[in-house]
Amino acid sequence: MRVILILIKKEFLQVFRNSLLWKILLLAPLAEFLLFPYTADYEIKNVHIAFVDHDRSSMTSGILSKFSASQYFINHGVVDSRKKAEAMMQADEIDFIIEFPTNFERSVVTMEPTKIGITANAINTVKAGLGSEYVQRVLADYLMDLSAAAESPLQPKVAQLVTTNVYWFNEQMNYKNLIVPGLLIILVTLIGAYVTALNIVREKELGTIEQVNVTPIKKWQFLLGKMIPFWILGMAEFCAGLVIMKLMFGISIQGSLLLLLGITAIYLLVMLGLGFFISSMAGNQLQAMFIVFFLFILFVMLSGVFTPIEGMPEWAKYINYANPMSFFMTAVKTVILKGSTVESIRTQFIVLSVMAVVLNTAALLSYRDKVQ
Repeated sequence: MRVILILIKKEFLQVFRNSLLWKILLLAPLAEFLLFPYTADYEIKNVHIAFVDHDRSSMTSGILSKFSASQYFINHGVVDSRKKAEAMMQADEIDFIIEFPTNFERSVVTMEPTKIGITANAINTVKAGLGSEYVQRVLADYLMDLSAAAESPLQPKVAQLVTTNVYWFNEQMNYKNLIVPGLLIILVTLIGAYVTALNIVREKELGTIEQVNVTPIKKWQFLLGKMIPFWILGMAEFCAGLVIMKLMFGISIQGSLLLLLGITAIYLLVMLGLGFFISSMAGNQLQAMFIVFFLFILFVMLSGVFTPIEGMPEWAKYINYANPMSFFMTAVKTVILKGSTVESIRTQFIVLSVMAVVLNTAALLSYRDKVQ
């Protein structure tokens, strides 16, 4: 035990003597955690829109006013022709063209079939998809308000069906409730895998690991002495992230804090084991960086932080079974947002525990010829 404590002390001294390393470990992730939630916005705002109005009626004027009042749209008004509107879209001046046909108002009043043309610039597919929903919502709201007017000729001839949406676990549909926990997981992953993967490789390059080889330190003591400091730093950063999440973004943990810390502790062991295993396989820091970067991008893209796992193709879902970030992402979001208990995340606990044992065993065995 004394040997491990000495190694832990040595590792902490190395970290905090290297001014660049401790800034990378502590300050950089926290700064990114504060910045990214304001930039990685799932909401689409400032949608530029123009109209081609062949009807020129009071109803189309009312719809234009409705779009002007919306916080999501920048209304460029009515253009002279469809050709001019297409030229504006070609020049990226507008994102949507709304085209009203001739006799649009009369068709609506007499309840005859009519169509509104909606043309979207799909270079940005997310903006085109969400923007189309916003456009249809504004149009539907206007027609609903019109039909509900007391003296309107659009009195419904059949009973209206009113639907009410209730959003569980994210009542305000706030994107920060999804992106902030995801970013916290990404930062913890970087500390667990990236920094530790470079740690031992750096000692190989400096030659200091040879000094360890001539000491009576056992390989398991060596690995524990290396892992525990980064495990402590990872847990400390995760706790700091939870505090920032509450104070800055108003996101409270609905479930058990101890349960959340417990599965985070296991996940960090997985990432530490992976990092040290990579460092044993890599010949230098550049090789280690490339390997970690490749795996990190793969983990993030398949984790569900940006796109739902359910929407992925079957082959990607099978690959995801080997993705520890995917299991951790599910567990953290369900505990923070849903207040899930240990029964609900039992599968994630078991899978991450197995991964931790396998990867740390592999890291230990990989040092068979390096540390006696």
